[in-house]
Amino acid sequence: MCSSIDDAIEIAAASLASGLAIEASSYPKPGNVSPIGDAKNLTHWFFIATSASMAIELEKLIRDIVYSNAPCPKEGIGEKIYKLYTTSSMLQGGRNTHLGYTILVTPIAVAMGLLIRELGSAGGVEAEEILNLSYDVARSCGSPEDFRWISKAILEASPTYVLKYIGVGPDIYNADRTRATFWDFVETFRRHDLLLNEIWDGYQRAYLSYKIICEDYPWKLYEKISIAFISIGSSAVDTVIAREKGYKVALDVMNIFRKASTIISSDSKLWLKYLEILDRELRESRINPGSIADIVAVGTGLCVMEKALSSK
Repeated sequence: MCSSIDDAIEIAAASLASGLAIEASSYPKPGNVSPIGDAKNLTHWFFIATSASMAIELEKLIRDIVYSNAPCPKEGIGEKIYKLYTTSSMLQGGRNTHLGYTILVTPIAVAMGLLIRELGSAGGVEAEEILNLSYDVARSCGSPEDFRWISKAILEASPTYVLKYIGVGPDIYNADRTRATFWDFVETFRRHDLLLNEIWDGYQRAYLSYKIICEDYPWKLYEKISIAFISIGSSAVDTVIAREKGYKVALDVMNIFRKASTIISSDSKLWLKYLEILDRELRESRINPGSIADIVAVGTGLCVMEKALSSK
């Protein structure tokens, strides 16, 4: 295979990983991590370090798919999620900056491997096609061991909230007793997790965020990410907020984001100032829309990847 394929692999991996760092570097995103403020004991540099590690691991994953003849990872999606999550945590001490992002981006990385193998570079492939194939990967590339691997990642990342889901589906604490694929996991828990529901729905919100972010790319990138953050947050109850503060608080935040979205749509020049005030208020209340951030980070990575592959 020619070097252009290797270039495409590296560009795709770096671009997808960059979505995490670029989203975390954007401001204002009310309540979320940024260079001027922490959230949920997570600080900005954690995400930069994670993104650097993730680029290396995503490159390995995409390369394995490109240079194999199989339509799916041999070990299934779950093992890839666990390895990508744990290895990418090392530079910042194992903190959970990216489990949700990892679950979202792993099927996308597999899809990119398939596209690069088929087309030779994947330049010119649109985000909608990538996400459609990612949805197919999520449905079809399962292994009976997926649930065990994903449960290990969840317990290493944030085991406290798992107690809330006892009795909802398979027992994450005793995952060795359960044989379930990645799609089984998505189907079982999607009503309780915005990111799993995002995969179930075919990455619709990620695609919307991509369209907003890529509208004037690369100009006003941080501003467009802020707009995408509010747009997605105005139409979805954030899982992180619901787990930590309760469903009512999460619903209240969604309604606040709807007001912010209305201000943005009115072309008022005060919308940035309003988001800055809202950011201080949510941060003081320790309210972090982390699930919304993961979706917007995926949209950001897709935009960077599409533009980089097209210009190669």
